[in-house]
Amino acid sequence: MINIAKGGTWQADAVNYFQNGTLNYIKNNKRYNLINSLTDKDARSVLSFLFDSPNSKNDSDFVSNLNKDKQEIAKKILSKSSSNEKKRSALTTYENNKDYFIKTFDVNKDGISDKIVSSKPYQGEDLFVFYGNESSEYDLSLETINFSEDGGNIIKDIVSIPNSKGLTVITYFPDRGYYEKEYNIIPENSVWILKNIIYKTMSEMSENTVKYICDVTQNIDITKSNWTDKINSIPDENERSKKCRTEQVSDTVKKYYIQDPDGYTNLRKEKNTTSEVLQKINSGENIDVLDNSGDWFLVKTKSGKEGYVHKSHVKSEQ
Repeated sequence: MINIAKGGTWQADAVNYFQNGTLNYIKNNKRYNLINSLTDKDARSVLSFLFDSPNSKNDSDFVSNLNKDKQEIAKKILSKSSSNEKKRSALTTYENNKDYFIKTFDVNKDGISDKIVSSKPYQGEDLFVFYGNESSEYDLSLETINFSEDGGNIIKDIVSIPNSKGLTVITYFPDRGYYEKEYNIIPENSVWILKNIIYKTMSEMSENTVKYICDVTQNIDITKSNWTDKINSIPDENERSKKCRTEQVSDTVKKYYIQDPDGYTNLRKEKNTTSEVLQKINSGENIDVLDNSGDWFLVKTKSGKEGYVHKSHVKSEQ
């Protein structure tokens, strides 16, 4: 990891995973010698890669374990990054930003609309909540993750919780056929609590296939460090029938959605890649499949447009 970081440049794909993994490995195993043993030139390159990016955060505990020369290098890098931290706490940083989307609803149920900002699929895993006030200004109340694991899962939507404070983050895993999670986050006084996760998945495909809906209690304060280590996972397969609600797949309506590593796919007028593009369909967006014969499916988008999408970009939940 150190060798990769030498001379490395920041890119959106998986940067959080790489940075956090490297820092946590060094801290947990007390391998600060991996940095301290470097030349100043290489140390500056590695520390810049780890700390001088839009997603990096000041880690004073890590820096305090470096030797004096490397501490000075790290402090200079972090001082330059302080302006980035201020930008991260401003809503204007994310407005009209192609790497983020913004949802608007009343999170804390005070009668004033709030702004929820999330990284788009494959663009990171930032999640911010900005509370609105009577002056039409927005103040940062929560900075956390959107549970997409920086591309391992796909952020599908963020919605309000009916009749309750808080928000629900919905993700899905693109390579398991059907595996969706709903993270319910509630503000309580000055902290934010991950109350529960609803896991939705299916048994092995057979004539008796069932959908499992597993509501797993969490009650984790996500404003504390290392809180993700406390997440309770979905029950093991041999326990799901006892601990989870089930639905027969035959009783549910088959749903289709778009999955494309580019974050969107093109709806085309004809069945070929040179045909006119009618619309871009975002990954995670549900569609109706009107004809699934051949390599190109005739589909209808939620806006009502009909056209063709290559079958490799169409996935089904059941």
